[in-house]
Amino acid sequence: MRTKIVGVIDIGSNTIRLSLFKSNGETVRNISNEKATAGLAGYRKDGSLTKEGIDVLIYTLRGFLSLTSNFEEIETLYPFATASLRNINNTEEVLERVKEELGIEIEIIEPKMEAYLSYLGASVALDEHTKGILTDIGGGSSEVVIFDKKIIVDATSIEIGSLSVYKDIVEGLFLTSDDKKRVKKIVKTHLTYEGFDKYQDREALCGVGGSARATLRMYNHFYSMDPNNMVMDFKKLKELLHYLIDMEPKQKMDLILKVKADRIHTLLPGMSILYEIAKYFSVPQISVSNSGVREGYVYYKEIADKKHAK
Repeated sequence: MRTKIVGVIDIGSNTIRLSLFKSNGETVRNISNEKATAGLAGYRKDGSLTKEGIDVLIYTLRGFLSLTSNFEEIETLYPFATASLRNINNTEEVLERVKEELGIEIEIIEPKMEAYLSYLGASVALDEHTKGILTDIGGGSSEVVIFDKKIIVDATSIEIGSLSVYKDIVEGLFLTSDDKKRVKKIVKTHLTYEGFDKYQDREALCGVGGSARATLRMYNHFYSMDPNNMVMDFKKLKELLHYLIDMEPKQKMDLILKVKADRIHTLLPGMSILYEIAKYFSVPQISVSNSGVREGYVYYKEIADKKHAK
């Protein structure tokens, strides 16, 4: 089969990412990644993305489009957004402005589809015999997928993410014990309301996305693990989170700057969401996948969709 190169621009609440993939009609392989920290969630006022926020979005997208123009091999470019543009009052205004100035149309991914795409992207790394959970913790929302032996059983989206926790819950620079309790209440209330209590005592949890990867990086550093380790013990994650919360601010800042500088304000919020989801489902360990919503999106567009059409 003919191999083609496709691009994806993933517009998140915290970061905007450009990823390039090779697709041969059967498989999808990531070949390049670029990231810009735009922090769109910080440009909201009265539920709408401000003019300054729209300008930041367009500036960032223009930079990525300029970059992709240097690659004649790119046949298709897919720009999409999740909670960053989904959970604002002026979504249509933003989409029209982007189309007018840049000539591209952004697809808004709905919560259930986002959860499905995250699962689709990470599914290749999941044990086919496992009854587990997958969670994708973004900047503005967190998706939770229940699966049994690689079959999706249920899915939901919680309107809480690493950046929204920092913006709406954390009063200082770092997450506190009281802030953590508020995160716990939001996660527990939503999952219980959705009836997810019947899925407790699962075998494992798979985390995808930047928050999960940042948590794993801190975990490996703290416990002097192999940098290639992709699994975290729940009890050790609990110990790490409590240790970080109780650290002196200066010491904590130095540590995060050393391990994951670009997550100075969102690492602890993202870690706390991951911890509370793992605790709710009583999982003994958390694995982290490097593949997620972008890989799932390309697979859905380039392979799964076409298979269904046959």
